[in-house]
Amino acid sequence: MKVRRFIFDRYVQALGDIEGIYFMPELEGTMSNRWLTTLTIDQQALGVTPMDIINALAEENIEARPVWKPLHLQPVFNGVTYYPHEEGWSVSDELFANGICLPSGSSMTVEEQNRVLTYMSKR
Repeated sequence: MKVRRFIFDRYVQALGDIEGIYFMPELEGTMSNRWLTTLTIDQQALGVTPMDIINALAEENIEARPVWKPLHLQPVFNGVTYYPHEEGWSVSDELFANGICLPSGSSMTVEEQNRVLTYMSKR
């Protein structure tokens, strides 16, 4: 847990001040294990989509991925009634459309972290 929190903190320190990048906060009185480093982006502010970033990282042999696809969008649930959080707004759809999971495995070296940060800082 300490290593994953360290990696998350490095990403936040390096990228957290970039307009349009938002890391998942910890709720007051809680402590996340930071198993995954997830963030959302404002596509208009950054001028790119999450898939643009994921694909560009892949070209550098860096694996990133979208946050998990909501269950109601999975083929197995096609036709099943879905109840959004509010009429016309779904938190899970919004997170899927704007979210990215950055590499954050506890075996990542500082050099590997730096490669991710180097690319992401260019955004």
